[in-house]
Amino acid sequence: MLTKINNKPWGMKRPTVGVALSGGGIRGLTHIGVLKSLLANGVPIDLISGTSAGAIVASLYACGYTPQQMEQLAKNMKTSQLIDLKMTVSDLFKHGMKWLMSGMSRFWSVLPNGLVKGDKIERYFSSLWQERTLRDTFIPVAITAVDLNSADTVFFTTPLPGNRAILNARYYHNALLTDAVRASISIPGVFFPKKFRGMTLVDGAVKNNLPTDILKHMGADVIIAVDLGYSGEPNPDVHSVGEILIQCIDIMNREVTLLKSEKYADVIIRPSVFDINFKELKNTALAISRGEQAAKAQMSEIKRLTGER
Repeated sequence: MLTKINNKPWGMKRPTVGVALSGGGIRGLTHIGVLKSLLANGVPIDLISGTSAGAIVASLYACGYTPQQMEQLAKNMKTSQLIDLKMTVSDLFKHGMKWLMSGMSRFWSVLPNGLVKGDKIERYFSSLWQERTLRDTFIPVAITAVDLNSADTVFFTTPLPGNRAILNARYYHNALLTDAVRASISIPGVFFPKKFRGMTLVDGAVKNNLPTDILKHMGADVIIAVDLGYSGEPNPDVHSVGEILIQCIDIMNREVTLLKSEKYADVIIRPSVFDINFKELKNTALAISRGEQAAKAQMSEIKRLTGER
């Protein structure tokens, strides 16, 4: 288990290191491999942030879980225990009838606001973190979400001194980790949005898939970013409505990352994950291995920046 963030030894100065973990669905398991490689090479992690899948791994690490423990959790995970579908055959019939009654122009308005309720996965998170809040982590952590009503970015963070210079953002320190992560994984159209203090929160990737900016404002001197987002690979297998929507979101996220997140990152690790199927939990070992390989490939630069040998 981790210990509370250490003070730097007397007379010794080293940079404060922050690690930002992007969203990526099942591919988020790759983050475990990156963390495993960083720790094996003595790279310190003083602050950590995450969006969506990255929020899960970041929160686990901040609460003391080792990469090895995370890997075991992933191997034991069963989709049926985490997913509670809201839509049934009778629901589809009901919404189809509403559509016919209201006219084609109102098709989208009669659909529910998500396919997965999220109660099961919220209970699972609660079993991992109990009643722990952002104030109770071993190292400072930041989790991102977006408020649909105001379009503001919502940062759930460990309270730290510093300015709040990020535009159109709100900050919450007293929230439960379970609530923060549940909000961050609320992929629009898939998970029901998370209701929190009058807000309707969805996946932080809508505005900030690679949260490097918050680490800078929390005091990081060196930021290592792990980007699992779409990186421009040709994708000819875009046929259904769902696949088209996902590809469009991936393209938009990529542009935001290029314009925003890279500004603050000193090192960006981009593991090869494009061929890892979003639907396959059996790819756990492969995803973790890809993360280890990608981090190892940039380890000399990471050590130079962090002052490790």
